[in-house]
Amino acid sequence: MIQSKINLFFQKIKQNLLLVLILVIAAILRLYNWTEIPYMHDELSALVRTDFNNLHDLINFGVKYGDTHPALIQVFLYYWTGIFGYSEWIVKLPFILTGIGSVYLAYKIGLRWSNKTAALIVASIIACSEYTILFSQIIRPYTSGLFFTLLLVYHWSELVFYKNYRLKHQFYVVLAIILCSYNHHFSLLTCALVGLMGLFFVGKKHLWRYLILCAIAVAAYLPHLNIFLKQLGDGGVGEWLGKPESDFLFHYLFYVCHFSISLVVLLSGIWLYSRAYGKKTPKQRKPLYFSGALFFSVYFIAYFYSIYGSAVLQYSVLIFVFPFLLIFIFGWIKEQSEIVNTVFVGCICIGLISTLIFSRKYYSIFYVPIFKQFVTDAHDANKENPKTLTLLFTDEPKTRFYQKRQNLDIPKSYLFINNPEFTETRLISLLNDNFEKFDRVYLGSTSLMPANYRSIILSKYPRIIWQRNYFSASTLLAAKGSPSEKALADLSKNHELFNGYDPSKWYNNSYHFNQDEEWGPGYSKPLSELIKKPSDLVDVVVKLKLSDFDQNPLLILTAQSGDSVIQFKASEVKNGVLNRSDSTITLIQSMKFIDLKYKHFDKPFLSTYIWNRDRKPLQILSFQVIYRKDNPIVYSLNEPFEEP
Repeated sequence: MIQSKINLFFQKIKQNLLLVLILVIAAILRLYNWTEIPYMHDELSALVRTDFNNLHDLINFGVKYGDTHPALIQVFLYYWTGIFGYSEWIVKLPFILTGIGSVYLAYKIGLRWSNKTAALIVASIIACSEYTILFSQIIRPYTSGLFFTLLLVYHWSELVFYKNYRLKHQFYVVLAIILCSYNHHFSLLTCALVGLMGLFFVGKKHLWRYLILCAIAVAAYLPHLNIFLKQLGDGGVGEWLGKPESDFLFHYLFYVCHFSISLVVLLSGIWLYSRAYGKKTPKQRKPLYFSGALFFSVYFIAYFYSIYGSAVLQYSVLIFVFPFLLIFIFGWIKEQSEIVNTVFVGCICIGLISTLIFSRKYYSIFYVPIFKQFVTDAHDANKENPKTLTLLFTDEPKTRFYQKRQNLDIPKSYLFINNPEFTETRLISLLNDNFEKFDRVYLGSTSLMPANYRSIILSKYPRIIWQRNYFSASTLLAAKGSPSEKALADLSKNHELFNGYDPSKWYNNSYHFNQDEEWGPGYSKPLSELIKKPSDLVDVVVKLKLSDFDQNPLLILTAQSGDSVIQFKASEVKNGVLNRSDSTITLIQSMKFIDLKYKHFDKPFLSTYIWNRDRKPLQILSFQVIYRKDNPIVYSLNEPFEEP
């Protein structure tokens, strides 16, 4: 009996060698250097919110008022870390396993709805794409939601499309709906759409049974309804997530293909070949139409809600329906021979893995514990020179997570400067007060730091010793001395670059605004001529001498396309630090090109000038436009990779 089962097991493996190979590859890609997979920002946020003494406080303060997601994953992490601790490898293990399991379930659905070739292609892409690998390695409700959604649809389709009402299918449908509902609001949306679409396919004979199953699942969700309504009232993540562009879907598909034209050509060629050649199999059109309808319903709901409500559309919320987009695309192809299937799987896996490692540099970029690295780099800077002022623009609880659980030393002299009360004015005062005491400044910052902070530091400590770049973060060590980056335009040295410059007003080493004069010299340049790399930025540093302390002129920095303003930034005197001994003040403004999305505009240009809105006498002592290199990999896990 046992021997026959063993023989049957190996026989199934032999019949499904390509699937086994794909699952092994999926496991290797997700478990590579397993113990070194770091926590990201959102993961540390979730782990910090497990530090409660009881479940009631966890739900109330860690979910209802402290998060924007349903309770399931937060509750799971609370108990899982309580049992196994906070080591990355053990906390991430369940999510990695659901990621591997999702590959298998996607294959099963593709095989049931189409044919083996389509199923293998879908499984290969899900196994090897950076998109699904990344979300399998982070402890957020994405790969879990993907697994729950696939589990739901697999058993739901048995009920709806194949009228197979065995008890196990009914049980798993109810269970999967509950798990999806408590997992993420978009997996909840997905299962709601699946349930509604089922009404069109289920048939009158089984309608009552189908409605009972749905009613059971809805009843099970009711205890969570108050949390859902509270979080819905709080809106989306519009504070840092912008509204989607019209080409979002195109960019999403290109991201899935690792921004590789070669992979797009490969997958298109496989699709065209398989449409023209191969074994014709009966097409199950309803499941394929359902796949397309499900993906595009979720996409357009998220898109229009983001446009007219709160921004929510990002790659992560589409992962629950991603397999159905693939099934909709490849489900129409003809079945191929085992040899051709092997070639297809081999080409897709090799193409995706090679671009993942060499073009996307996924493992070298992702496998850096950013919040821990801030402190490690700070230690390096202080070892080089103890007279280093150490500033950290990072979430303090997330950084101290490593101090508490991995004995990471964070000296009291390290200053966290990202709290809401800390302003540019306080930063300027801090640097002024400590200028004689410290020879260097170390800055560790996430991508959320205002660009002006870096510019303010470099205006006092202009010599860059080193900058270390990471995904969504960077560290900088700067010192006193000669500037490392020369000004692109300097009013005192190349005034011909400034429009509106009047030579008669330059005397005594300064440019003079007369009484009732509002506008003076400014600098303007097309972005196509200015930008060398999208990750770079421009700083404008102006030193003014006021005629009285009540003046409030502005330094303006804009990006424009014709009369349309792409981005407007302004620094005013009243928010700066005025030197009352000589009535001088330095105003600084910065602009990150990568955040402009300037390529969507016609002939965009940068413009900067002084607006002397009080029309009182004013002197420009210096006016510099500085082009600076910045972090080329800041968004590299979501955008095309930019070589440093």
